[in-house]
Order: sequence, then structure tokens, then C-alpha cells
Amino acid sequence: MKTILIADDDPMMVKLLEFNLRRAGYAIAICREGLSVCDKARSEHPDLAILDVMLPGRTGLELLRDFKGDGGLAGIPVLIVTSEGKGSTQDELLAAGALQVYTKPFSPTLLMERVRQLLGEAPVTVSK
Repeated sequence: MKTILIADDDPMMVKLLEFNLRRAGYAIAICREGLSVCDKARSEHPDLAILDVMLPGRTGLELLRDFKGDGGLAGIPVLIVTSEGKGSTQDELLAAGALQVYTKPFSPTLLMERVRQLLGEAPVTVSK
């Protein structure tokens, strides 16, 4: 069973993600603040991480940079969820290594499709 790390301080967002991911058959690891995310990732060895941008203690951007700079975490695919809709924020997150940025509110169905693609469980489609 593949494991997905969710790092978000919004209880409703965690419930939404956890419900959809568990229903799809994934194991879930949860962090509600930024300071413990890297330690949790090292101990749980997730196959994918979903990080919120605005986390107490450490932002999603800082965590993304931590992941990419750590040999043990660098290979973990990272999706970002954010309330920030600014293009510059999304560009910065993508440049730092995020594979996709979802602005809240987003379609859980689209996020689940992307998760399956990144984990090699669905064909990759190209949006036009």
C-alpha cells in the first residue's frame, strides 16, 4: 500500500484529502504544522506529499526546498495546495520543485487523478 503525507493545518481540508485518499486505497500520514513534516517524511517514507503553503512553523515553500535539498526526501513527489491564487506564488512553487499547485477550493477528482498519475497508477494525459 502506498503512503501519502498530508501537511495541512485546516481540519476540514485534512478530512477531505484523507477521505478521498483512503477511499482510493492509500495509507495516510498527517502533519498539522510545518516543523514536524520532514521528520514525519523520514519516518513514514511516503510515496507522495501534499503540502499546504500556509502552515504554522514552516511554510510549504520552505518545506519544498527542504525536501529538494535532502537526499532522503528529494525523490518524493510534492503537490501543493494553497489559498494564494497569485501566479507569482504558483510560479515560485513550481520553480522550487512542486509538480502541481492546486488553489483552494479545488476539484478533489482532479487532484486524485494527478495523485494516481504520479504514483504510476493512471495514464498521463496532456491538457490542451
